[in-house]
Amino acid sequence: MSDIVVPLSSSNDDVSLTPQHTPSGEPVTIDYKGDEYSGFSSTAVVKISGTRITDINLPVIAVEKQSPDSVGINPEFDGVFGFAYPSLSKHHPQTTAMDILYTSDVIPSNEIGLQLCPYEMTSNSFINIGNTDVTAKCGTDGTSIAWVQSPSDNHFAINIKSILVNDEKVNLPEEFQKTIMENGRILYSSVETCFLHMRFPEVVVAALVDAILDSVRFAIKAGSNDYAVLGIPFMTRLGLTFDRAHKRIGFGAGCGCKVSTSKYPTISNGDQVLWSPSHVRLPEQPSTSGSSGTFIRRRKP
Repeated sequence: MSDIVVPLSSSNDDVSLTPQHTPSGEPVTIDYKGDEYSGFSSTAVVKISGTRITDINLPVIAVEKQSPDSVGINPEFDGVFGFAYPSLSKHHPQTTAMDILYTSDVIPSNEIGLQLCPYEMTSNSFINIGNTDVTAKCGTDGTSIAWVQSPSDNHFAINIKSILVNDEKVNLPEEFQKTIMENGRILYSSVETCFLHMRFPEVVVAALVDAILDSVRFAIKAGSNDYAVLGIPFMTRLGLTFDRAHKRIGFGAGCGCKVSTSKYPTISNGDQVLWSPSHVRLPEQPSTSGSSGTFIRRRKP
């Protein structure tokens, strides 16, 4: 998603984001997390606590709350902050809050820094709009150590060449990632993952279906190559930088690097280890190898 999505004042009585020009806004319908939202392309005075974004007029999509559990529109949240590329924007005219913040010198760089942590360390998670005030961490200066290109003009995506476990290359199934082609050229690849699989006796399944309101039973079919699981080592261990200006993604030391070693990924460019929690070795300049070979190695516990 590229846009800021906020509730109309009629959808939430306790919001700090009030659309200023809703009557003249363009009607719009968006899909997010499997739900459909109807509203208006508008502007709003936006304030995000803990950032430099204070009472700034930004493009938003102001939507009506579709149900009590609509994502981003409930008593706990004031909206959704999207930072994908402008081509995904539903705003009229097509523009994004990130681009406005950058061109208006509110943020120094057109980047997002992201650190997601495991459940026991969620208080250390953050999103850094503009990637400002980066601090040193685990033998690094806090910035990304290696970069890979994200060739798509809408989603952030990378093409994974290989995965190594204990320095041994893992054979990836054919269905590991879906490749998006255009004019015979690979634009990007997306990884399909399954994070949890549980099996219950038939009587338990029947009881759950009967007990949960409006629940239904559906069949799940798995092929022979459904064992690739990817996501946790990247998103909850490595610090990520989404560089919108140069269409690339940076990897660096992330959550838990001070206390974890055996389960922590190392970053290598194929020729040398650029960083690991046990053996810190920084290159003179960040690697810009792009899709030609930055590797993320995950060690077995």
